[in-house]
Amino acid sequence: MATDNSSIRNPYEPSKPFTCITLNSVTRLLPSNYLTWKLQVEALLDGHDLLKYPDGSFPAPATTVSTTDDPPVTISNPAYQTWRRQDRLIYGALLTTLSPEVASLVSQTTTSHDLWTLLQRTYAKASSRSHLR
Repeated sequence: MATDNSSIRNPYEPSKPFTCITLNSVTRLLPSNYLTWKLQVEALLDGHDLLKYPDGSFPAPATTVSTTDDPPVTISNPAYQTWRRQDRLIYGALLTTLSPEVASLVSQTTTSHDLWTLLQRTYAKASSRSHLR
């Protein structure tokens, strides 16, 4: 399904490189083919251990953490920065699979989980009804 998968160096947590995927051969999502699209995307994301981002099972960590200094100092959380960048890579890959009609629907989403949930709420019931006929 994917044609180009690579790792990107992670300046926040060097031992955890980002996974960059392309979804070039995934069926483009139209309002009428949600179940086919979802099966293809889920298989690919799960295979790369990335489905946990859009399905919500790996939520964003806290944006900041406090150091153990005396007094404590609040700093940007490297785990959040890693999560955010990986989620943006997934979000961008998902966007490339959407038809223009569907893409306009998700324009207000900001995370892969937001996008995934909106598509599921919008198309899952209609898609399953059409497959039952």
